[in-house]
Amino acid sequence: MDLSGTVVPMATPTCRNRRAVDTDALERFTRQLVEGGVHGLFPCSSIGEFPSLTNEQNRRVVETVAATADDTPVLAGCCDTSVDGVLDRIDAAETAGADGAVVVTPYYLGATQNGLDRFFEAVADESGLPLFLYNIPPLTGNELGVDLVASLADHDAVVGLKDTSGDLVYLQRVIESTPANFRVFQGATELATASLAVGADGLIGGPANVFPEPLAELYEAHVRGDDATVRRLTRSVVFPLVSGYWDLPTAAAIKYLFEYGRFDIGDPLPPLAPLSAGERERLESRYHTVSDAIDAGLAEQ
Repeated sequence: MDLSGTVVPMATPTCRNRRAVDTDALERFTRQLVEGGVHGLFPCSSIGEFPSLTNEQNRRVVETVAATADDTPVLAGCCDTSVDGVLDRIDAAETAGADGAVVVTPYYLGATQNGLDRFFEAVADESGLPLFLYNIPPLTGNELGVDLVASLADHDAVVGLKDTSGDLVYLQRVIESTPANFRVFQGATELATASLAVGADGLIGGPANVFPEPLAELYEAHVRGDDATVRRLTRSVVFPLVSGYWDLPTAAAIKYLFEYGRFDIGDPLPPLAPLSAGERERLESRYHTVSDAIDAGLAEQ
C-alpha cells in the first residue's frame, strides 16, 4: 500500500449526553478533513477512543468515514487484545470499504517478543486488508522491538508501522531495518519534522483534526524541500498545540479543540471525563495563538 503524508487519527463525534456515535457530525467532519487536503484518514484510533466503542460502533464509524472519504485512503483502527477480535474488526472494516487496517500491540497482559510475533503473524495470515502495526508502549505496556518489526515486514500483508513510542532513535532504526516500501509513520506530532528528516513516510498527527490544512502543508513543504515553511509550521502550529495539551488526555483535548473551533462533536466517552474550566481556557488560548499565526502566515504569502 503506497501511502505517505499527513494522516488524521480521527476523533469520534458522539451525541451529547449519550454514548452513541453521531454519524451526521462524522460525515461533516470527514468532508472537512478531505477538503483540508489530508493524505489519509484513520478512524477508530486512540484519539477516536476505540477502547470505548463497541464492535457495532466501530463498524459504523469506519463505514461512515469510508463512504464519505472520496479517494482519500482510509486506515481503519482494528484493535483488540485477541486475534479473533482483531480479525472480526478487520472483516467489518474490509466490508465497509477501508483500504487498510491498523492493529495495536495487545495490552494489559505482559507479552514477550515471541508472543507478539505469534499474535501479529496470526492476524496477518488471515487479514483481508493490508496491515499497519501500531507501537505505542506507554499505553499498551508492550513494545514492538525493531527486530520483530523487521521480521513482520517480510509478511506480504504487513505494509507499515505507526510509531508513537516518542523514541526517534527507535523510529530511525526501524526505517533502516525494513524495506523501502515499508511505510513508517510518526505518531508523536512533536517529532514529525525530525522524523521526516530521517526518512519517515509521514505523520499520523492529532492536531490535524483541528488544523488539517497546515498539517498537510507541513508534509508537502518537506517533500518540495521548503525547509522554511516546515520550520514555521512546526513553531507556530505543532508546538503550541502539543504543549497545550501535553498533560491532558489527548482524545478529550482534541475533541474540545475541534468543537471550540468548528462544531459540536460531543463529550469524550467514559472513562474519559470532560475537561475542567481551566483546561478549556488554556486550550482556547492555544487555539487562538495558532489561528492568528496561520492567518499571519497566509498574509505573508
